[in-house]
Amino acid sequence: MQGKTDMSAKGGKALVQSDAGAYVAWSGVDQPELTAEGLGCGLLVLRPLSFALPHYADSHKFGYVLRGSGVAGVLPVATGNASSAARERVVRLEVGDVIAVRTGDVSWWYNDSDGDADDLSILFMGDTERAVSPGDISNFFLAGGNSVLGGFDVGLLARSWPGVTKEQAAAVFRSQPAVLLTGLSTKLPGVCPREHDRKGLVVNAGQVAAGTLETLTAADLAALGDLGISAVIGRLDPGAACAPWVLREGAAQAVYVARGSARMQVSSSAGGETLLLDEEVAAGSVFVVPRFAVALISAGANGAEWVSLVKSARPAVEHLTGDGSVLGGLTAQVLQASLSVAPELVELLGGRSAEPSR
Repeated sequence: MQGKTDMSAKGGKALVQSDAGAYVAWSGVDQPELTAEGLGCGLLVLRPLSFALPHYADSHKFGYVLRGSGVAGVLPVATGNASSAARERVVRLEVGDVIAVRTGDVSWWYNDSDGDADDLSILFMGDTERAVSPGDISNFFLAGGNSVLGGFDVGLLARSWPGVTKEQAAAVFRSQPAVLLTGLSTKLPGVCPREHDRKGLVVNAGQVAAGTLETLTAADLAALGDLGISAVIGRLDPGAACAPWVLREGAAQAVYVARGSARMQVSSSAGGETLLLDEEVAAGSVFVVPRFAVALISAGANGAEWVSLVKSARPAVEHLTGDGSVLGGLTAQVLQASLSVAPELVELLGGRSAEPSR
């Protein structure tokens, strides 16, 4: 008999930590449900005048800016019309921005603030079903101590690059010792964000009202449609609860608690009193809501804010109780018979009156 899968929420592990910042990752090794549902998560923290080196990843993902301001560059994967598809897009990022990055797109990230400015914190959530290691977002760097080009013979590199000497090739691919992140002594003068580059690539989620779920889909950000994923952002005031919700089309969710804390419950496929998850979840933790499972969240003393990746381009997030809920959409008499309760309780659930037969 197999042991019960550990569904508990967990914090990530720092893969890189330096004066320039940190990169924290969540792994399917530690949370098997990430692997099972093909989900992944990472958190990039860049201190002022710090830079995340250019890289591409094995997973479709979005970035959500939790804190600070900065600049990002995205060089899309070339398509049939390479002249336009291969143009680098450089954008300013602010708190609440969601940016879509496809598998294979080269991206870099830059905190161009200096002095005592805030760190730039970006949460990445991805679909890892087809990743090298499902459950993990793997990044492949074009520069630095772990560059994918770093192990090649410089003589062969020079031979494949007309006009470049062996010494020049060695200088190009051996001069940057930093891994993933590096600090800068001055601002990068030629890096200029372009407002028109945001179109279809970046959208701001705005201020999410307490007690609501803000869903960002392909209708809000065209690039998400190509990726087949969506972002959901929720916020609760202290002590408040969000009505149980479900994605009836069967899309799994990875959930990151960004601020505050919450008690989180997730139903099991068996139903009844059995729960997959029932625990207090602190900020900085990730957990999974499997396909067809129902989730219920109640904020702690300082409220709660969370961000979810949903593996659907146009998810229908539906509440099971409350105004406009699934139960409220059923005929009152059907609800009463199903729940075996008095008519007065059915009225509280909002069951609709039966329509006359025709």
